[in-house]
Amino acid sequence: MPSQTITLTIDALSQGPAGIGRADGKAIFVPGTVPGDEVEVALREEKKRYATGHVVQIRKPSAYRRTPPCPYVSRCGGCPWQHADYAEQLRAKELNVREQLRRIGGIAEPPMSPIIPAPQEWHYRHRIRLHGQDGHFGFSPPQSHEVVEIESCHIAREDVAAQLRTVREWSVALRTDVRQIEIIGGELADTTAPSIVLVGEAEGPWYANDDVVCANFLLSHPQVAGLVLLGAGWRRRWGNTDVSFKPEVDGPILSMRHGTFTQVNPTGNRALVEAVLGLGAFTDQQKVIELYCGAGNLSLPIARRVRSLVGIEHERAAVLDAEANAARLGLTNVQFIPASVEAGIHQLLQSDARGDVVLLNPPRIGAAAAIELLPRLGARAVLYVSCDPATLARDLRQLHTHGYHLHAVQPVDLFPQTYHVETITLSLLT
Repeated sequence: MPSQTITLTIDALSQGPAGIGRADGKAIFVPGTVPGDEVEVALREEKKRYATGHVVQIRKPSAYRRTPPCPYVSRCGGCPWQHADYAEQLRAKELNVREQLRRIGGIAEPPMSPIIPAPQEWHYRHRIRLHGQDGHFGFSPPQSHEVVEIESCHIAREDVAAQLRTVREWSVALRTDVRQIEIIGGELADTTAPSIVLVGEAEGPWYANDDVVCANFLLSHPQVAGLVLLGAGWRRRWGNTDVSFKPEVDGPILSMRHGTFTQVNPTGNRALVEAVLGLGAFTDQQKVIELYCGAGNLSLPIARRVRSLVGIEHERAAVLDAEANAARLGLTNVQFIPASVEAGIHQLLQSDARGDVVLLNPPRIGAAAAIELLPRLGARAVLYVSCDPATLARDLRQLHTHGYHLHAVQPVDLFPQTYHVETITLSLLT
């Protein structure tokens, strides 16, 4: 391994945990650095076009550097940008989105609006997943099997972080071998009611004696509304395991099952929904088709504003949640199809269904397969909500080949202290 030491000035934060400096035209990725840092770096690995290294000494700290409040930041790995002040985090995310659109999407000057900040920088996550090892529960750093046991978490919502000790008490009481436990906090109109659900994922068999253990655990822990244990081919639950959520500031509180995907930042999600509604400028004459609709986080607010909405989602549990919430809201203009996006689109085409707007909300891998079928749906506008700028840029390039030209880009920060960013785009058929 190279042992060379060099001095660098860090220029940017990467789409990852490291800062980037340059030496002899080569990018050097250095974790724990901030733009403006002057650092002495020991190189770890050198490739043809880049190298990685670690800080030996900070010769001159950046004006954007700050002391992380979390005592676990150097070991946990979950919040690798805590040492950069929040304004610099936002600037870096905006620049990273712009750079991916330029480099991968071929869009020299993206029509980008300033990034929308998260409503709160700390204590924003309503769900966290803990890994277990030898009776200890905590976070696992990337590419590691180590478990960093924690007593606090600065990005977990305070009522969620307060259950860290409860998780350990539950795991110790169980005979079933639980390897992961997720703490999920809901949003209830009655804030005095318990809204915490604990979900344990087990390795090996279910032990029947744990039925009594879990029932008694709920009685002795009134702050916990429900418990779930699941393993290969089995699932058990106690109490109320539904999780409430509120996608709009002035909208109703809805509910979903514990296993349904939700954005981890409820207040940030409301900012995201508001941005989608604003960019879409929906009217009561429009027909909307949403692909990868999940449990209706975006579908239901949009359906309240348009003529009709069809959502396609392969997770049947999410579709059941979406249908139940639509019924609760009295929405009769929505239909949810439990199918893969490709199969769902073919089903729509066979029934000669068309849409004025298509909304894409895919997982991190993007929507490349679906985009090939989009022209046949007849939409004049495509809204895309992405959690990965690289696959977004790739898919926008593909959309462009079908005549959809990028009209607007809106980054939204749902994940302070990390490099992750949501991006909404609007492309119009020309």
